[in-house]
Amino acid sequence: MTYSEADFVKLTLFRSSTGRARWVRALRATADYYGWTEEFERWIPNGAVEADGKLFFQMPNPETRNRAAGGKRIRICRSTSRNGHPHGLTNQFTISNSCKAIDLAELAHFTKGDWKWMSSPCGTRITRDRWEEIYQAGGRSRSHVIGGALIR
Repeated sequence: MTYSEADFVKLTLFRSSTGRARWVRALRATADYYGWTEEFERWIPNGAVEADGKLFFQMPNPETRNRAAGGKRIRICRSTSRNGHPHGLTNQFTISNSCKAIDLAELAHFTKGDWKWMSSPCGTRITRDRWEEIYQAGGRSRSHVIGGALIR
């Protein structure tokens, strides 16, 4: 099956104070299944302007938009087996090279549905419970409470 660029979605996991973003890119069906499109904002490049639902930014050639997008391949699986990639139970997506384990821990924390393990940036397969422990240990520093409201 061949996918077009419209079948994918790129979401922002974290944006630094300098404007650099850490992102995840996945099939729209995968992102919708795991609830990522509900939790994370769509990635918009620096200097882009959004008006009337359309994205405007300067680009040398629109045909090369995501041809060499880069990133690391991560897998998430709904099987308890950590051997191989069980057919029909494993999904894959790409994260930016600048993503850290805490970014994936946050993604895992907000992932809905029944899943058992997700790989780390270095390829280690980490269980859902362990991802939650990582998020609880380091995720609090990513969130700020202002006026009683949680701001990420």
